Amino acid sequence: MKKLDGYAAELIKDIIRDGEAVFEVDGKKYYLTQIEDAETTVKEDVEADSELKQKLLQAKKDILDGKIYSTDAVLEMIDQGEL
Repeated sequence: MKKLDGYAAELIKDIIRDGEAVFEVDGKKYYLTQIEDAETTVKEDVEADSELKQKLLQAKKDILDGKIYSTDAVLEMIDQGEL
């Protein structure tokens, strides 16, 4: 098995999201299929782990309160001498 990450993983995810199961590379056709399901869903993980749930709720609150900044925003603040 080869584990994909970065651009390769995003490309395959895009193919899957588009509902395509067949793709072509160098004139050869390949078929994508999922061979195993996740053991649990994100919702189940959050419900089972109170610490994880608290962290997610805090992150949501921080975003709503404007305490979280994008990388671009932080770089701009650094350029402007705000940080």
